Amino acid sequence: MRAGRIPREFIQEVLARVDLVELIGGRLSLKRSGHSYMARCPFHNEKTPSFTVRQDKQFYHCYGCGAHGNAISFLMEYDRLNFIEAVRQLAEQAGLPVPTGDDTGSGVASPAPDTQPLLDLQDKAAQFYALQLKTRPDAARAVDYLRNRGITGELARRFRLGYAPPGWRNLPPQWPEPDLISAGLCIRKDDTTYDRFRDRIMFPIRNRRGQVIGFGGRVLNDDKPKYINSPETPVFRKHRELYGLYEALEHTRQPARLLLVEGYMDVIALAGSGIHEAVATLGTATSEEHIQSLFRYSSELVFCFDGDRAGLQAAWKALEAALPYLREGRQVRFLTLPGGHDPDSLVRASGPAHFLAQVDAARPFSEYFFERLCDSLDMQRIESRASLIKLATPLIAKIPAGVFRSLLEQKLAELSGYQPAARPTPPGSARRNNGSASSSASGKPSLMRIFLALLLYEPRLAGLLTEASRQQIIAAPRGGALAEKILALLQDNPNLSSGSLQETFRDEPEEGFVRELLIWATSNMVSSQLEAEFTGTVHKLEQRLTEQRIGLLLDKSTRSALDGKEQDELRTLLRHTGK
Repeated sequence: MRAGRIPREFIQEVLARVDLVELIGGRLSLKRSGHSYMARCPFHNEKTPSFTVRQDKQFYHCYGCGAHGNAISFLMEYDRLNFIEAVRQLAEQAGLPVPTGDDTGSGVASPAPDTQPLLDLQDKAAQFYALQLKTRPDAARAVDYLRNRGITGELARRFRLGYAPPGWRNLPPQWPEPDLISAGLCIRKDDTTYDRFRDRIMFPIRNRRGQVIGFGGRVLNDDKPKYINSPETPVFRKHRELYGLYEALEHTRQPARLLLVEGYMDVIALAGSGIHEAVATLGTATSEEHIQSLFRYSSELVFCFDGDRAGLQAAWKALEAALPYLREGRQVRFLTLPGGHDPDSLVRASGPAHFLAQVDAARPFSEYFFERLCDSLDMQRIESRASLIKLATPLIAKIPAGVFRSLLEQKLAELSGYQPAARPTPPGSARRNNGSASSSASGKPSLMRIFLALLLYEPRLAGLLTEASRQQIIAAPRGGALAEKILALLQDNPNLSSGSLQETFRDEPEEGFVRELLIWATSNMVSSQLEAEFTGTVHKLEQRLTEQRIGLLLDKSTRSALDGKEQDELRTLLRHTGK
């Protein structure tokens, strides 16, 4: 959720008043270790503590799964809060009233709308539908259908299943009509209001806090569509929510893996067979938001789709959505179900042990990725090997730089028989990183990356820059824009902690790159050497930028005459470099 609903200045004040060690220490058992506090990571299963909390920097970092963030991030991931809820909880803890405002350009945005009445209405609707399933005579078909699918009364209660009766209007007439329409429970058309869900089995959709935010409804005959979902509302976003995630986490807070299946009944049937790790998307393709959410709770995802054409397409879309979030310590695997089966039918036909054996044997990302790409290619032909490179390269480029991506690039080289002399700049990388300098061909971070990482990791270092250095760096064609943004933030707020500085990039285009830089710095920087590292990096970066500028001007001079200003600049640069 966008931070714009609450003024950024207020968010920074909240973070400045909250001690991350106290916040996390109230939930985990922290032990002092040098400049840090250590604990077993709450976001993945581990025996040896690798979860670090830095009080001086006000961020946490797990060296095992890569979890990283500040106080707001921790509450969002650990307490399953959204952004607004996390900020409000921290503000209350700090004794600060959340400001309100008006979107009139004053710099103070409007407060988040009060969604509690909408949530209360959705919960009342879930109770209403559950009661109809139990008491209405015409619900017998729904009960029989569920029983025939192996759904017990206990499962129905756990997932709060219900029944929407036939007829145009059954929801209680005393419920306010505008609220019913806002909640997506009713539709208004031609001066008539009628229930959206009619003669359907109802599947309440719950968020990570267990609140009902919407519904899915299944017909009991051959009508189309077979399933309909609630429309988008202030509390329901299909591309973010996952059916069954709340129930899965209620059973196991830190599941070893999560299965992504295609339907409501798959989730419930697997739970009825003792497999409580399945979730489903809500009639939409797997999104990046889904992947982010799943990786918060488990380091292993298994995509479990039908083997038909639609299932294969869904699996590939899930693969593409996962690319930006793959890194060491995370696994993505693919289970293609035998023909004619979905998880529900397979577990009922073969039993849970057989199904789990299939899950255990699911193909890892690397195998599935190259198998699908090579499926229609004759790898004996040079043209096909060239096609593989063309198909695979832009996809691999979406994976964050690191060991995993390097190994995939090696595998591509083996399959194609072609080893490029130097790693090309990934297409679109300048856009994704706001023009930031990429890693060198050897995998070593560029000088600009190191400079940016140092600023983010130790913001006080900005005070060591001279104005001349600052101007030269922010003018750099790659990375200068992000450097200018960071330095401007620190000029206005010189006491920002690393965690607070990172927060300013939430939901911004640079958010992922900033996070990547901070994770790299956390793993590679030595606190006692930061100033020397910074001054050395700035000196080398200035030299590199000067050489690049000289080269640019000289190259231009061979093609056209330089204007007077450019000639003066070139003479000055050559004089300063002794050339």
